[in-house]
Amino acid sequence: MPTTTLIITGVMSIIQILGLIILLVMLVKQFKHGGVLHGLIGLITCGFYTFIWGWIKHKTFDLTKIMIFWTILIVSPIVVFGVFGMAMVNEMMTLMTTLSEEGGFDKMMEGFDKKSSNLKSRKIKNIAKLPKKGSDKAPLAKDVDWSQKAMALWKNGKYSDANKALEYWNNAIQTNHKSAEAYNNRGLAYYELKLYRQAIKDYSQAIRMKSDYSVAYNNRGNAYYEMLKFELAEADFEKCIQLNPKYAPAFRNRGLVAFQMDKKVQACVDFNEACDLGDCEGLEWAKKNGLCK
Repeated sequence: MPTTTLIITGVMSIIQILGLIILLVMLVKQFKHGGVLHGLIGLITCGFYTFIWGWIKHKTFDLTKIMIFWTILIVSPIVVFGVFGMAMVNEMMTLMTTLSEEGGFDKMMEGFDKKSSNLKSRKIKNIAKLPKKGSDKAPLAKDVDWSQKAMALWKNGKYSDANKALEYWNNAIQTNHKSAEAYNNRGLAYYELKLYRQAIKDYSQAIRMKSDYSVAYNNRGNAYYEMLKFELAEADFEKCIQLNPKYAPAFRNRGLVAFQMDKKVQACVDFNEACDLGDCEGLEWAKKNGLCK
């Protein structure tokens, strides 16, 4: 059970116990000062009438302090959930993420990604005609056996066997779950297998662990692009450029997104900038299709 849930459960238990004690005390006072009839009504209404009677008679029978405390106990659950509620939601989301990483939702998400891929090919035909974006070279991993096995499969900007690479990175992360590079590289394997949601999840984890990880932003932008989430892709490419202004692929990729969003002037600017930095693939494609001079 998440830590925040345990805290809330403990606090609520204490509140309930204190509330029950005060109810019993007030019922005794109600029987004593109000008579048997008022006391029985308080029992029948489970203390609701007792609470009202207590505030009506609080000055007469010197019940002010106990009624204030009782009122605080009644209101306090709202405060507790207000303070801890968001934290509990975050912890539950983290738990769901962990279950997903362990394979609980993989089959369902894989089927969804396949449907999304089919929809993409029907809706936007020209994406397939654009130059390949590529996924930046895999960054160096720590000197760990499973990592080395996975890195050995990285050739010419892709894994020679993405399924095997995924298996190796799973083992590497299980051995050392604090490596941002391992999550980024496993994301590349998911990307090649067209499991874009899982890829985005891994890239995001890498970014959480290493906020200035420019390559991970670029790679996540590629995955968002494949899912037709162009605004999110554009934001990630811009963040990559902000962190690494000399990274040519991010300019090329942002140019592709700009083209899809009908920002053709901006696309040409980005293609030219990428070419100035050594990546002319986007500019050559654009000129071939009469888009840029």
